[in-house]
Amino acid sequence: MKVRIARRAGFCMGVRRAMRLALKAAETSSKPVYTYGPLIHNPQVLALLERIGVRDLHRSGKAADGVVIIRAHGIPPQEKEALLASGLEVIDGTCPRVAKVQALARKYSREGYRVIIIGDRDHAEVRGILGYTGGQGLVVSNLRDLDQLPPLEKYVILSQTTQDEEVFEMLSREILSRFPGGKVINTICHATHVRQESVRELARSCEAIIVVGGRGSANTNRLAQIAREEGCEALLVETPEEIPLEEISRFRTVGVSAGASTPNWIINGVVERLAEHRNPLRKWLRIGLYLHLPLALSAALLLAGTGLWFKGEVHPPGLLLAFLMVFFAHTWNSLVAREILALCHPYKAALYRRHEKILVPVLLLSFTLSLGLAYFQGPAVLVFTALAGGGSALYSLTSLRRLFPGNRPLFVAFFWTLLILAVASLPPLRSLKAGALVYFLVFYQIFYQDILDLLEDGFLGRESLAAFLEEKRALRLLGLLPAGGLILNVVLLLGGDFSYLFLLPLWAYLWFLARYLGKKPLGRRLILEYLSLTPSLVYLLLGFVARGF
Repeated sequence: MKVRIARRAGFCMGVRRAMRLALKAAETSSKPVYTYGPLIHNPQVLALLERIGVRDLHRSGKAADGVVIIRAHGIPPQEKEALLASGLEVIDGTCPRVAKVQALARKYSREGYRVIIIGDRDHAEVRGILGYTGGQGLVVSNLRDLDQLPPLEKYVILSQTTQDEEVFEMLSREILSRFPGGKVINTICHATHVRQESVRELARSCEAIIVVGGRGSANTNRLAQIAREEGCEALLVETPEEIPLEEISRFRTVGVSAGASTPNWIINGVVERLAEHRNPLRKWLRIGLYLHLPLALSAALLLAGTGLWFKGEVHPPGLLLAFLMVFFAHTWNSLVAREILALCHPYKAALYRRHEKILVPVLLLSFTLSLGLAYFQGPAVLVFTALAGGGSALYSLTSLRRLFPGNRPLFVAFFWTLLILAVASLPPLRSLKAGALVYFLVFYQIFYQDILDLLEDGFLGRESLAAFLEEKRALRLLGLLPAGGLILNVVLLLGGDFSYLFLLPLWAYLWFLARYLGKKPLGRRLILEYLSLTPSLVYLLLGFVARGF
């Protein structure tokens, strides 16, 4: 079975903005955090918000103090004024495109126009826009509503931002034919249009389409309807577990799309469930990532590369030590922080919950073996291994993870660098050069994964540098890091060893990875995560080439 993903799917700009405002408020505010009604039409996202303490104000009763977030759909101005007067701190999460429609409704109503809104009269966005019409607003949802319209002369037609393009055009033409002279302003969000067109394109090349999203989401249901209109079998699911795999597997090509209120972590989960069906290798590749085995291998490759570049040899026992220590440190922290992990990686956290009794002894054995290998490396390596293992284990158990914003990539790079330098046993000057290079490469790798987590649309704690910088700045920094590596490369060349010229392709490769991640390809979490681990392999291979030369 081949899986294809819609060109555009998942959170639109307005929903993502509202979601990140809520997540940031939950992380930084000392006051209770509320949303004014359900933030978005997705039960899994609402459950996530509940878990981090963000509650629906309407369900919580009257709040005397706290922060309230206006959802992306917006609210009538009277309700916003009441919120401001209540003493609550108000964060306006109204989608900028919805706010533009609200501004148009207010402008034209003040100029004496009747404002006609084509949309669902029960939808929160439409109720909010109506509030800006000063009582001059009318809602048209279907042809039957046209018979209820009063005589119209000076009027303007607007649209709910998530309305179907064809329905809007049909109803607008009919209104104009009955009451000539009106103005028509198409206020359908471009994201809605693109998502609907993407589903139409997908339906022409697939036998079935799975639309992912809340069943109460109008735009999600509309995507499924469009797929059926194109003659394609469509199935709407809220979670990967709802997919009837045996039924779906009879199709050779299955498409995946998602509503504007569906987070990427659910979409990626659906894609993985489909891709893993009858493909055990894919499943084991994912489990390996969850248990940080490729990450641990990356540490061993970095150590091997450092041995080649700065010592001219590779010491195999040290590689196993690095592998075991990184496996222990990262997997232990994920196990301890699995409830926090569940807010961004629910499927990964579920694996840790299910297999805790097996993982604990495996991890303790891994640490014990690390100490045994370190003993044969010498007293200094043994002491460092014991201290580093204990320190890494404390990271998730103490307030270290909240020490300062964005600390995780910095701490991880520091831990890996000290481990590699301790095992490599380099002279002081070479240790300084190697340390700078290793720290840079590890920081890039962990920061890349940090951004991957941010793009999942889940909750990231204070320790996430990507969440602290936010998406655009984080991606910009990742794209600039290869230039920093190039500068470091020039410094190494100034020492007179021209073999470092062979490192130049590494910075080009890092730039390529940053560019690819910047495209934010959906449904490719597995390959993106494995790509994040490849710089250490390139570093090692270039070391072989340089030393062979």
